[in-house]
Amino acid sequence: MNAVPVQENTAGSDSDSNPDDAPEYYQRISAVEDVEDEDRSDPDGQANSDEEHHNDSYRNRYRHQLENGISSLHLSEDVAEEEEERMRMASDLAIQRAFREDESRRNASLTPENAARVREAMRGISFSGFAPHWANQVPEDQWIDQLRRLRRPQRTTNTVQN
Repeated sequence: MNAVPVQENTAGSDSDSNPDDAPEYYQRISAVEDVEDEDRSDPDGQANSDEEHHNDSYRNRYRHQLENGISSLHLSEDVAEEEEERMRMASDLAIQRAFREDESRRNASLTPENAARVREAMRGISFSGFAPHWANQVPEDQWIDQLRRLRRPQRTTNTVQN
């Protein structure tokens, strides 16, 4: 057997290291512990500097792409906001135009044919005993006269009514 004799440290040091094996340069304890921690974190138990460099380059490239992506997002976001504003204004204009058209239709006078159709349709309608509070204050014949006056074209103020 090729056994190596074990040397006893008789110098009285509490250290397990052999003074002959000491490194030729000064090595901080924290630096040594950091290297050991990195070695322990490697699943194979070995540090692979090429792999670490490769991972770092991926991280840097990802960060660079992320920064570029954010910049492009900001640019497209501005365009999207402008497009939304244009759409909102177009929608508001369309709504305003629809309200104006609706109001003009409501204010337009009925043609004689349409007025007759409305009167015929309303003849068959009954409120089943429900009448507005003012309905009894105006006699029915006055309502009919008022409706007839509204239906007639307005005359000039020079003509005298009998």
